[in-house]
Amino acid sequence: MTAAYVALGEDLMTGQIDPRTVAQAWHVNPEDDNVDSALVRNLRYEHLDKALTTLRPADEDYSGLSKQLQQWRVIVAKGGWQQVPAISGNVKPGGSANPAVLAAIRSRLAAEGISVPPPTAADSTRSPTTPGRRVYDNELAGAVAVFQQRHSINVDSALGSETIDAMNVSASYRLGEIAANMERYRWLPRTFGSRYIFVNVPAFKLEAFDSGQKVLEMKVIVGQEYQDKATPVFADSMETVVFRPYWDVPPSIAAKEIFPKGSGYLARENMEVYNAHGRTAVRQRPGPKNALGYVKFLFPNDFNIYLHDTPNHELFNKDVRAFSHGCIRLEKPAELAQWVLGWPPDKVEQAMRDGPDSHGVRLPRKIPVYITYFTTFMNNGQLYFGNDLYNRDDKLVPVVMAGAMPSKEVVDAVQALRRIAEA
Repeated sequence: MTAAYVALGEDLMTGQIDPRTVAQAWHVNPEDDNVDSALVRNLRYEHLDKALTTLRPADEDYSGLSKQLQQWRVIVAKGGWQQVPAISGNVKPGGSANPAVLAAIRSRLAAEGISVPPPTAADSTRSPTTPGRRVYDNELAGAVAVFQQRHSINVDSALGSETIDAMNVSASYRLGEIAANMERYRWLPRTFGSRYIFVNVPAFKLEAFDSGQKVLEMKVIVGQEYQDKATPVFADSMETVVFRPYWDVPPSIAAKEIFPKGSGYLARENMEVYNAHGRTAVRQRPGPKNALGYVKFLFPNDFNIYLHDTPNHELFNKDVRAFSHGCIRLEKPAELAQWVLGWPPDKVEQAMRDGPDSHGVRLPRKIPVYITYFTTFMNNGQLYFGNDLYNRDDKLVPVVMAGAMPSKEVVDAVQALRRIAEA
């Protein structure tokens, strides 16, 4: 039974799976504390239940996913849901669809706990233009919109292939996704620091925290869905903010995307060619066309990844925002600069628009930055399924579903140990 406690404790503290064995490109160390020491210390000073709870990640999202795991186990135990029949084209609200498809969609949404109003007269009405079909009414369309939002699909209420495909992912696989993302939380440190920045790539979101409270949230643009452009998962500390930066074009981008366009393109984009230690290099001067915008945030790392402004803010209107070469573009760079530097808005604005070029400012204190990859996450108590941009769930979820969870023997032994402790 002691072995069972140790096995479960190790799983809770550092994870059940080594991310390197399932191609997760995860470069964050989980816990510095010695596992054995923590297990002994917790069991010595705490009741068993509390000792085990202390070993788990304390993040609210982890607790939320744990509750969702139990709820989805019930859904799976009830048989999940039936497949929604394939649909041709893109059916918009007010359009017509096969009645069997509409009935299957109602059943599928209800199985996930999405409130589905009863069929309206319109939904029961035969399509005047297509015999044998029924009208896709606005009430059902509203429930479909909720599903789309919770599954990171463009919210248009239309019945298209992407929405139907998401509905047809099995309940057991969704359960595996929740368990897989709980495992990812166990790969993180237990404490992030009093002030830190947390980026979730599949959610296209950055959050800043101070003393446990979220103080800033914004949309981000991340790396494209190609191996050499994917945003990596890692952690480091922000040290410097650079206002009105130059963009030193990476050699690969210069060779593939800049030089082939000719000297006219260089002039139009305010770029210059220079000698960099014996090689020809390109950089873009500060200004409104600069690819980094008016400010960048540096946290030196092995991947040359940083946060930065962008001149193309219209891209933040997209639901799926994977457009960069790996670095992370910010929706609200000025607000982040205000927070990390403790500057008032007018001082930040002046530095961005009228200050000296390439002006670096050291932070008063380094701020940890965590670039993460969670494909299920909580938002205001609601579970969301994100975009598996880099197909990493494909490798992790099957391992989790194959048994990378506490075995029945371990659970039974821990329960027996609990009974002994309570005696």
